[in-house]
Amino acid sequence: MKRKLIIAVALVLPGMSAMAQPMSWSEPQPFIKSEHSLMAPVWSPDGSQIAVTGDNFIGIWVADADGNNLRQVSESPGAGYKMLWNSNQEITSTPYTVVDGKRMTRIEQVNVSTASVKQVAPAMRNLKRSAVEGASSIYQIMLDEPQNATSMIAELSDYAGKWVINPVLSPDGSRIAFQIVTKGLFVCNADGSGLIELGKGSHASWLPDSRNLMMTCIVDDGHRFTSSDIYCVNVDKRSAVNITPTSDVIPVTIAVSPDGRRVAFDNDTDGAIYIINLNY
Repeated sequence: MKRKLIIAVALVLPGMSAMAQPMSWSEPQPFIKSEHSLMAPVWSPDGSQIAVTGDNFIGIWVADADGNNLRQVSESPGAGYKMLWNSNQEITSTPYTVVDGKRMTRIEQVNVSTASVKQVAPAMRNLKRSAVEGASSIYQIMLDEPQNATSMIAELSDYAGKWVINPVLSPDGSRIAFQIVTKGLFVCNADGSGLIELGKGSHASWLPDSRNLMMTCIVDDGHRFTSSDIYCVNVDKRSAVNITPTSDVIPVTIAVSPDGRRVAFDNDTDGAIYIINLNY
């Protein structure tokens, strides 16, 4: 039996959002298995497909929404790191090559139907998507400047020097969930205001209402993950419920489907993708 994690007091206050949080959920079920170890699932915008990557973010695979028809669409190192669907048929990928001992990152568009690749930006050092895509925002700073974001964003100045990782924009674009290394999970408004500290947690994924999210609470012994649970968190009420209390899976990265009815995650125990069905 895995050891249960007691999360911050702020997260265990009673009360749940009446409609937005699920009322019940299934036990985790195997969803995608492969000869490769898979991780970091990302649903397509319409929920009809799901993309995953391999160990160390090498390559990209895509499966249908039922977990079948798994096919590889990229073999590149780093291709699955921060991959984003920009349509139901195309993924933005940032693979890398090593030249003279230096990592050079490029931006590519991967067509998941044809597995064809179009280069958007050539390989360069310290690639910033904002410089290529013409976007500039608090969210983009978190993506592009993880080591400097706490110094560049005034509202995070109390944590200056700490890295910001795994930022996730809410479906309505109004909020960002992110981690500050060694400090836990936070949420702020898209302009950086309204900072909320949620305590120990990682790899957030928003529910469709942009008020609730899923997160993992992972325990490690300094060498490997020893246990993990998925919590559904009402951000405004700072309330949380554990949806994997009796399971021995070790969820790491999670992805809520666009309709909010399924949570996909990689299980560190066996390198497969699992799914939990949510009922409202």
